[in-house]
Amino acid sequence: MSLTTMEPAAPTAAEPPARRRPGWTAVAETLLILAGLARLVWGQQVAVVADGVDRLNSLSLLLGEGRLNNSEYSIMGPLFSAPLWLLGRAVATPEAGIEYFNLVVFAAGLAALGLLLRGLVPGALIRRFMLITVAASMLAPDVGHYGSETFTMMGVMVGIVVVVRGRRRGWGWAAAVVGVVNTPATVVGLGLVSLVETWRHRRLRLLVPVAVAAALVLLEILLRKGGYVGDRGAKDVMPFSGRPGFSYPFFFGVLAILFAFGRGIVWYLPGMFLPTRRALADLGPTGIDLARIQRLWLIFVGGLVLVYAPWWAWYAGMSWGPRFFLAGILPAALALALRLGHRQAGLGANLITLAVLVLSVWIGLNSLFWHELWPTACFNTPQSVEALCWYSPEYSSLWYPLVSWQFDHLTGGQWISVAYSAVVLGWLGTPLVRRIAGQVRDAWRDHLAPRLTRTAWHW
Repeated sequence: MSLTTMEPAAPTAAEPPARRRPGWTAVAETLLILAGLARLVWGQQVAVVADGVDRLNSLSLLLGEGRLNNSEYSIMGPLFSAPLWLLGRAVATPEAGIEYFNLVVFAAGLAALGLLLRGLVPGALIRRFMLITVAASMLAPDVGHYGSETFTMMGVMVGIVVVVRGRRRGWGWAAAVVGVVNTPATVVGLGLVSLVETWRHRRLRLLVPVAVAAALVLLEILLRKGGYVGDRGAKDVMPFSGRPGFSYPFFFGVLAILFAFGRGIVWYLPGMFLPTRRALADLGPTGIDLARIQRLWLIFVGGLVLVYAPWWAWYAGMSWGPRFFLAGILPAALALALRLGHRQAGLGANLITLAVLVLSVWIGLNSLFWHELWPTACFNTPQSVEALCWYSPEYSSLWYPLVSWQFDHLTGGQWISVAYSAVVLGWLGTPLVRRIAGQVRDAWRDHLAPRLTRTAWHW
């Protein structure tokens, strides 16, 4: 039986999904999602920092004087923030509006995903996916700043869902193109998605979106004399430091992007590596091809690994976690949501899912509280070595708060955030723990207990 159909399954008399009133669990999960969004707004310091300052200056110059500067960062995303720039200027300063841009983009993109999937997949799965995204991912620092990754993630990933859904595919490709132009290196990821879709449908016109994206990137570089020509890092003890551009050894770049304790996506996006084939099979027929969405999302992220592996700053500079791969939070959240609802999984699979859930909730909390915690062993002194924060577990952003025991400095508001994370962990994890407990009990009764009886042992 096929896992997907072109239309939603017909409602039955016993359970009409389109009109059934939401139960208390749906209401509770919706409230948890809204609380998670509120925590992203008020649970951290929202500001325009780092390369966001350059983007704000570019937009201010364009709106204030009508001209472009020569910034190396794309103007595409900032153009969409012009209404917030104007609103901020009317109320206080342009920055006052701009600093909330990525929060607005993320919330709008998440709502779009929910609407696109509504009625096509179980509502419980959509809500789990959303809750994991807002409360158990490395999202917080990126939506709190004016960087490019959030806009690119939502443009491309929502666009892919529109393409797979099959209605107004052109709008989906357009959204993906706009997202890619905002972060030019991601054109490689879109290129892989376009190639896969071209092979699937045997239609060469599906290569047009990546060609348009590449042309727009090139046009902006020519108009603004931008780009990263000659860009390089400082020379330190690491053997390949101080080289310019795409000169980092590809092999070591891939290893570092995947496994480095301070930046590896295995640690920061663990859900992305969970297999979902059996979970999708047990989900049954749906109105949209979830497996294809997950596959195209992963292919896009895989393209980012390929393009950033030889980049000298593969670690994304002084940021919390691997921000270049922020788009990976969506396939990671979808995979974890599928696994949490997979009631036929074995004991080993359930234990792995539980471990990933606990780690993901910790990632969400950590990224909210300590994304500006920079150990002096890595920065700020002449003896500091940045690579300690990229490679060693003790100085990793994930674990350094435990080493330096930052819990003594939490505010009252932060303790409320801790309580919220505990509630999310309990809500998502309790059904899984119950299944694990039942499986352990069955394993004890059927296998371990008989082997431990007195009659089973001999000298």
